[in-house]
Amino acid sequence: MKRFLIAPLLVWCLSMIACESLEQQARDTAAALGGAIAAAQTQYQSACTTTPTATACTLINKAVAAQNALVTADEAYCGFSPGTPLTTTCTPVKSAQGALSAAISNATPFVTELKAIIQ
Repeated sequence: MKRFLIAPLLVWCLSMIACESLEQQARDTAAALGGAIAAAQTQYQSACTTTPTATACTLINKAVAAQNALVTADEAYCGFSPGTPLTTTCTPVKSAQGALSAAISNATPFVTELKAIIQ
């Protein structure tokens, strides 16, 4: 009986994830990465001031660069330009879809890597 209840629930959950827009995936990834970056910067601030080439510091810098690239790709995908109001609705630019997908793929591993160094 449980199997009959779990299967539809699993299909529903997977469809919710698959239906999430590319723009929303980008924003969720950027938000998660931003939180991980902030926590890592707080924890390693003094260590990175002393030794900026330490492994954790290099990882933090790469994560910041990945987040910046993700935000830029999201802006391009939505057709935003500098000064676009935050309330503007995203109008997807299909030619920028590949770049946004790549930016999401590049940024996602940094969330896990930063969480691993945060204690």
